[in-house]
Amino acid sequence: TSKYTFWNFIPKNLYEQFKRIANFYFLCVVIIMLCIETPIGPGTTMMPLTIVITISLFKQGYEDYNRHKADNEVNHRLVSVIRHGCLQQIISKNIRVGDVVKLECEDEFPCDMVLLSSSDEEGSCYITTANLDGETNLKILTCPDETKSLLTVQELYGLDASIECEPPNVDLYRFQGRIVFATDTNLDNISAMKSLGSSNLLLRGATLKNTKFVYGVPVYTGKDSKMALNQAQAQYKLPSIEWKMNMYILFFCFCVVALATVLTIIEFFWEVECDKNALYRTNVTFSHSIWGFLNDFFSFIVLFNYVIPISLYVTVEAVKFISSYFIKWDMEMYHAESDTPAKANTSDLNEELGQIEYVFSDKTGTLTENELVFRKCSVEGFKYSSKEGTLVLEEGETPADTNNQTLKDFLIAMSLCHSVFTTEHQGLLNYEASSPDEKALVEAAAQYGIKFMFSSRNSRKIKIDGHQDRYEFLYILPFDNTRKRMSIILRDPSGKVLLLCKGAESSVLEICDSGCIDVTRQHVDDYAAEGLRTLVFAMREISDTDYAKVEELMTDCMNAINDRESKEQLAFQTIESNLCCIGATGVEDRLQDGVLETISALKEGGVKLWVLTGDKMETAVNISQSCNHFTSSMKLHFLTARRDAESVRQTLSSLLKLLEGTMHDSRGQTYGLIVDGTSLSTALTSCPDLFLRTTLLCSAVLCCRLSPLQKAKVVRMVKEHKTNPVTLAIGDGANDVSMILEANVGVGIFGKEGRQAVRSCDFAIARFQYLRNLMFVHGHYFYRRIATVVFYFFYKNVVFVGPAICFLFMNGYSPQTIYSELQLIGFNLLFSALPIISYGLFEQHLPPTLLYEKPSLYKESATTNLLSIKYFCSWMSLAVWNSFIIFLFAFSLFYDAGGLNTNQRVGGLWCYGTVVYTCVIFTINIMIALKTRFWVWFTHFTIWGTLISYLVLSYFYALWTNPSVMWLHETNDATYVFIWLASASIIYLTLIIVVLLCILPPVLVMLVQHHLYPMEVDKFRIYYPTEYTPITHSNNNSKANYSTLLED
Repeated sequence: TSKYTFWNFIPKNLYEQFKRIANFYFLCVVIIMLCIETPIGPGTTMMPLTIVITISLFKQGYEDYNRHKADNEVNHRLVSVIRHGCLQQIISKNIRVGDVVKLECEDEFPCDMVLLSSSDEEGSCYITTANLDGETNLKILTCPDETKSLLTVQELYGLDASIECEPPNVDLYRFQGRIVFATDTNLDNISAMKSLGSSNLLLRGATLKNTKFVYGVPVYTGKDSKMALNQAQAQYKLPSIEWKMNMYILFFCFCVVALATVLTIIEFFWEVECDKNALYRTNVTFSHSIWGFLNDFFSFIVLFNYVIPISLYVTVEAVKFISSYFIKWDMEMYHAESDTPAKANTSDLNEELGQIEYVFSDKTGTLTENELVFRKCSVEGFKYSSKEGTLVLEEGETPADTNNQTLKDFLIAMSLCHSVFTTEHQGLLNYEASSPDEKALVEAAAQYGIKFMFSSRNSRKIKIDGHQDRYEFLYILPFDNTRKRMSIILRDPSGKVLLLCKGAESSVLEICDSGCIDVTRQHVDDYAAEGLRTLVFAMREISDTDYAKVEELMTDCMNAINDRESKEQLAFQTIESNLCCIGATGVEDRLQDGVLETISALKEGGVKLWVLTGDKMETAVNISQSCNHFTSSMKLHFLTARRDAESVRQTLSSLLKLLEGTMHDSRGQTYGLIVDGTSLSTALTSCPDLFLRTTLLCSAVLCCRLSPLQKAKVVRMVKEHKTNPVTLAIGDGANDVSMILEANVGVGIFGKEGRQAVRSCDFAIARFQYLRNLMFVHGHYFYRRIATVVFYFFYKNVVFVGPAICFLFMNGYSPQTIYSELQLIGFNLLFSALPIISYGLFEQHLPPTLLYEKPSLYKESATTNLLSIKYFCSWMSLAVWNSFIIFLFAFSLFYDAGGLNTNQRVGGLWCYGTVVYTCVIFTINIMIALKTRFWVWFTHFTIWGTLISYLVLSYFYALWTNPSVMWLHETNDATYVFIWLASASIIYLTLIIVVLLCILPPVLVMLVQHHLYPMEVDKFRIYYPTEYTPITHSNNNSKANYSTLLED
């Protein structure tokens, strides 16, 4: 999983870093400095660039070192392998395809292996796949009948067989192959052939449980294993702030080149025309070569290069990286029941959380608990309800007749048609299932007298009225998203062959030709309207003749390697036909705590919520209404069951006309749209633009019966709109991964459908209600902080370079610097770095709990576009003003030399430069202090500590450059300058006046804005106490106080 090797780390990392605009620009500047005679030594740019590159290099190197370390732990794990007739221990990276590997209980599988045998008599083993998909429930795998008895090294060493399988692929839940047994080593005489499927494959990363040992044959190793193939990195999500930073840097690059060009031309004409009669120009010949012109041009480029902040990228990355831990440390997003804190898988998208316009949410497990409880069922046209553990006939509310054979057959079907298996713990029978629906139904059947007892590869046992019945297990037709149903073929105790089927009503009722089809369909709709999840059960008895055909079809499918899936679909379609509908079930999945309040807050915060689910329309609509996604006053429009493009176009056109006509309706009528997968597919194919325009005008959208790919398409459609809205997708299951990866920000929920979503997301939380804290508090802070950090960097560098540019108009346009080389180096690295980092980490313009309680503050911030050209121009105007004030007052001191004449000494260029430098350092640090609303000890330390450290270091620097004080035998232009300036009282007065004039415009703007044109944020700043709690706000009483304030 490592990114670099020992040999390519330096060149590859440098290549990646210099792809960034600012880094590449400064590399070009350093090259120019080395090639021409410049007013500034190359070290002034080379040293900061080297430090920035080195920091990033060490960061990347450390992260890759950890990846190498983790890889070595896996690759050097000891594994037992049968070689040369005995069991040998080797490191896992040396496992070869075709070896026979032995694993013991609690061992992790080092590669993808076909199970040959196990310590279990039935040839089964139990595994957990938590490392792969996060599912902690046990799964049962089986080995071929022909090898389950091979339990010794000698027996396995003597096995002659060949395994044929499909090429490596990423699908964790699909495996197609066969094992061929032969009587000789050349496999010329085939004695037996057995098909292999996903139930025979031990996946790398899974762990062996409740089984003493297993033997397996590796089929996919190393990077061919399914786990490795699934570790491919998702497409990089470029934060909007980085794109805007690049645009502003390009703008400054253009300005530098343009200004250098203009000044070079002016310098040329000034030397030729304006000053040729000067005394010091006597007998001078004016001849400019191309090289001289270019030398001056590049000298100006070098002189102005500090207008581009060299440490911007590394500072923003550092602030983002450290800030991402605030999400994990926030106790308001810690779920105590599951001991699950929030998690940030990336720090690149922190500020995107503060700009969300659309949230796309899954339903099951995201808005609901995904803890299913059996509530109702329909059998033979009669409705039954579960009340206090008893099955009751709804009509008359009388207890159900347990001797009713039809009802009993229905409960038997519930108890047998599933993929649940049993385990025992301290004498108690436990059910293990990958689907909570199946577990709820099996538990309900057991509660009502039909108890599932045991499942093996050949049989299933249920307990009825105290005695056990054994059903011979023949075939299983597993669930898939195409059929949306599963079936099982059994032989009952009387010898009859039965096919039991369950699935979505749309897929099961269409293959039924008898039973209470219409009544069951109506009951299913009724259950869905109540918010229950529904399944329909059907069955048929298979004759001996038909069973022979079934065996032939299933054998052909299982022996196929190529195109097995299509053959299975055709076979299943033939087998699952002419069924009898026997009933339906309704299970309840209640809303998570806080969902209703969170959705209401999202609406108040200006965020539109779209619910994308694969569930039945009636169920989804009911949940949307109960969680306030659809309000009682909202008018709902349906676009369902539309396959005709013209019909879809007409419906959307009429709805769009209605929406556009009511946009300015003072009554505030809102509209919701319900779309199903069929109509969505038609709309995206025939009229995508019309569909997008219509949906964007709706207040709420519900898309039901969607596949994972359709979910991603909906997100992509909105994300790619011309307004470029920032989108967020949230879900908890594998079917949500596609939309999570597609959205600008992906949020995963630690749910009961595995950890695929959590592994693929950008941020992970335990409950949907924590999304409110993630966006309204952390996102709000991140966005405002980073916006200020970016603009402040440009501001301080323009203030720094501005006086030097103004000085050019006073020195004959000579590319001469006014700062010493150490001052140039220290500006970005020492005297302006820490205060803005402190601001980016800790600034809170309003208390967190107020942001949580007042969603409208999020709306105001998200729609303001704090990185817009408007704010950029505002900051640059302030920078130009500050530069001009600093230059004007500093230059005025030296215009008349008597102003600084102390002890018969006159100040020169470096005195002037030091005065300017001091004014710049104090101005930019006082400015960030003025912007700061929330002061912590680190803020005080960085701002005031920076100013004090500048004075102290400047003093010792002046001593160090004075040969009369130190032992140096050489001097430079900065000799004793700072100490001499410190003795002049006018310097202090100038510094105070300059700083006051520089901060005057933002102070006046704030006063006018707060009192004449206040935004909502400004109102709360005025009336809210200045002392408030930091980001962690777990005190419930404080929330009550904030609510009282809002009411006041």
